[in-house]
Amino acid sequence: MFFVSIMLNFIRFLLVPFLFFFYYSQSYAAIQNFSGSYEGSVSGNSVSCTNTADDGPESSFFIILINQSANSFSGTISSPSGGSGALSGTIDSSGHYSGTFKSQSSSSGTISGSFNDRQMLGSFIDTVPAADGCLTTLSGTLNKTAGGVVGTTAQIQQSRQIVRTTNSLISQHLASEFSKAFSINHKQPFSEENSLGASSDQQSSSPLSFWGSTSLTEIHEDSGSIASFDTDIYQFVGGFDKKIGKFFVGSALTYAYGETEQTGQDTTTQVIGVTPYMAYQITDFMFISALGGYNYSYIKDENFNNDSDVHDYILESNLNFFKTFQDSIIIKARMGTRFHHTYVSSTNKPLDDSTDELMWLGDFELGYRFQNSLTTYVGTYYEYFDRESSTHYIKDHDGVLFMRGGFDYPIAHNLTIGGKVQADLNDEDTDIITGSINIRLAM
Repeated sequence: MFFVSIMLNFIRFLLVPFLFFFYYSQSYAAIQNFSGSYEGSVSGNSVSCTNTADDGPESSFFIILINQSANSFSGTISSPSGGSGALSGTIDSSGHYSGTFKSQSSSSGTISGSFNDRQMLGSFIDTVPAADGCLTTLSGTLNKTAGGVVGTTAQIQQSRQIVRTTNSLISQHLASEFSKAFSINHKQPFSEENSLGASSDQQSSSPLSFWGSTSLTEIHEDSGSIASFDTDIYQFVGGFDKKIGKFFVGSALTYAYGETEQTGQDTTTQVIGVTPYMAYQITDFMFISALGGYNYSYIKDENFNNDSDVHDYILESNLNFFKTFQDSIIIKARMGTRFHHTYVSSTNKPLDDSTDELMWLGDFELGYRFQNSLTTYVGTYYEYFDRESSTHYIKDHDGVLFMRGGFDYPIAHNLTIGGKVQADLNDEDTDIITGSINIRLAM
């Protein structure tokens, strides 16, 4: 009965992120940001020209720059042949737009159509003729060649990677430190000779242990459907934790600096966040853990001059397994859920928006500890997310599989160092590679 009671409580524990998910998903309506550069051919017909020989089929190549602010937009339109003009209008949450334009040649008229994540479909109808008297109607599809401001694939990939790195590092740290603090699955208590290193474990007189990790992540996108980009993320995650009775509690701080290079949309990002966490043992090889985080991001758009603030709220719960064999083979696993709510506000051109996503997580790691306490390991990590349609991402459902390898080594009883490399395996267009250096220090 005790075990049944524990499992029922854990099920309730896992349901918390789902409740937040349904609450937020029903509370916000997204307005997508279609700012960016669009290029393509348009064709149609001209009538009523002063010179009747000019009547008939017409075609041109347009380059249109859209700058969206909430549900209105303005921009410029140009052609390699030398024509140019300005346009403005309104846009709804589904991407349909309407407005007016005025060209350099004195013609003006109406525009209408729709945006999607990769294209601009439009019709351009003259209501005031140009100097040559022609009234021209053109239509066509223009492809997006550069993204707009916050909300592009590059920025959301960066945001998700920072959260992924923070929560994964905390969870992997917990798996090792929790097992030491409670001597899970070890034939004998850890001693000066066989300890894995720095920890606020039951054999340590240190009131707290400090742990930290610095990492560099490179994200490269090479997709035919969106503008390619390269993002570098320099990130530090560190925290303090301590065993208190049957609980293991702590808190981590995150700082990240990101640089994204993308045609028409170079950006820099600074992120600071805090993530309290806790764990509780339920069997001699199983424990539950919970994380709650908040990240604040400031994104500087170098091209559109549209700086933005991003607020990320994260809840995660996990069921963790830790098992050792012959005091040398180590198996770690976890499965859980993560709820991620994002709110974006643009400081120069307001584009407030919210989006929610729910993730299912799976992690497995196999390690081997040598006689000198050097531990090497390989692992896999999988996440499947369900995201509502919004400004912040194109896809609604997707899964990513990662593989990692690394080591930990105690160079002193109160100091442990380590390193890790992780890379995605199943996304053909996106490469996400992270290298990190880890340290744990008993205070």
